[in-house]
Amino acid sequence: AQIDYDISKNSDLIKTFRINGVLVSNQEFVGNINSVFFDTDDISIISGPPLIRRKYLNILLSQINNDHVKNLQRYQKVLFQRNSLLKNIKDGKSNEIEIEFWDNRLSEEAANIFFERNKIIKTIKNSSNQFAKNFNKNIDLNIKYLPKVGRNLENKFLDSEPSISEIKLIFYESLKKNHSRDIEQRITTIGPHRDDFDIIFNNSPAGITASRGQSRIISLSLKLSEAKEIRNVTKRNPILILDDIFSELDEKMREKVVSEIIDFDQILLSTADIALIDKTKIKEGKYFSISDGVIKNN
Repeated sequence: AQIDYDISKNSDLIKTFRINGVLVSNQEFVGNINSVFFDTDDISIISGPPLIRRKYLNILLSQINNDHVKNLQRYQKVLFQRNSLLKNIKDGKSNEIEIEFWDNRLSEEAANIFFERNKIIKTIKNSSNQFAKNFNKNIDLNIKYLPKVGRNLENKFLDSEPSISEIKLIFYESLKKNHSRDIEQRITTIGPHRDDFDIIFNNSPAGITASRGQSRIISLSLKLSEAKEIRNVTKRNPILILDDIFSELDEKMREKVVSEIIDFDQILLSTADIALIDKTKIKEGKYFSISDGVIKNN
């Protein structure tokens, strides 16, 4: 298969996607090239806002489930309609009874997203902990899904694995209970768009207790778990794109990182200091340098 991605710059930025020469939509293009990108900013998965952790889950799920992108897009459209109605109800332009239709629609779309996130977190929880222990045996990593389904209902996801129909009912009842608050705030206050997950490091929140070096190991472990799951589900090795991965790591840790990534088919490594890469460990690699905008084959 030949996969092309074109960018045309005229008055507007236009992106086009082709598979074997045939134009396809953005939705159809997603998942055809599986890649996992890591850079130093990825420690924000640990210490950053929930939006970053939701993005991590969305990217992973979109690469292993072609329907996930469509589910997210449908959910966002229904969420927009419900929020518009909430504003009209608050302004006296609509009747509160109209919200029941959108409660039902939002519950349908949200249930699939909640279900897939719950399932994938249970998977990466185990693999990320194993990767982290391979890097540092003193690290114990755990991940706890925090679905925004309503007050104190996340325990239903911790103690069991509710079905899509069960999740829909739970979320629908929670939406009904939140009508007054949603109308007052003019927004939908619960749902997958408010989801989060806790990263627990040695029984404490990683965002508070993990050092920068430990956070780097944890975020890399999450990314490698992403790559592992993509490989397990798609039966294809994703491209690993690792930007400045070896900075702030000692020689022993760099060797451990190489041992974890070396069995992937295609790896793109970038570094500002080539001495950080042990060429005896990556024997078949091709090396390039960039200076003054010129690429040289070393």
